[in-house]
Amino acid sequence: MQARLSGTTIGLTGPAATKLVRLSRAMEWMSTIGIVLIVALIGAVFLVPSWTRNLLLTKLGEIGTRLPLDAGNQALAAVIITVPVAVMLWGLLNVRALFAEFARGQVFTTAAATHLQRFGIAVLAQGLLGPVTATALALALSLSNPPGQRLLVLTFSSNDYVSVIVGGVLVAVAAVMREAARLADENASFV
Repeated sequence: MQARLSGTTIGLTGPAATKLVRLSRAMEWMSTIGIVLIVALIGAVFLVPSWTRNLLLTKLGEIGTRLPLDAGNQALAAVIITVPVAVMLWGLLNVRALFAEFARGQVFTTAAATHLQRFGIAVLAQGLLGPVTATALALALSLSNPPGQRLLVLTFSSNDYVSVIVGGVLVAVAAVMREAARLADENASFV
């Protein structure tokens, strides 16, 4: 396999190339399976009330057990959860495309950098959306409670923090990849 550095071919051959192709194809499949499972499971979560309650417990802790969960609130929770799920799916679609690029030998390309950057943005956004989603769920689902029993929940976990940091690292690495591809194209044009 010859890996491409934008318009320039670099020598990635032998066992390293074979391993990269094998790993990339496996990860492309894993990403595809993840996308399908997330869509199916999130759909199921909002059709089965006990699963919706479990999701609320995961997002809100014990407070999730005290929130009313009728059909209207279940639909409202589904709408709120759709935002971070859509961001996650967008990120997974981009990481899937990144692995497809790698499997074709397109390692250091502008397209690969773009997919990595988008995945990084999705990871970073997940860290930021975690606290916002929990707050929105608690507010929306307790709105019908009598005054004094409405909830405002503010959460920020170490997972949210790590998502922001890892997302930032991926975005920075993607910028470095894009610059390397640009310089390689520039250098190739001189030859």
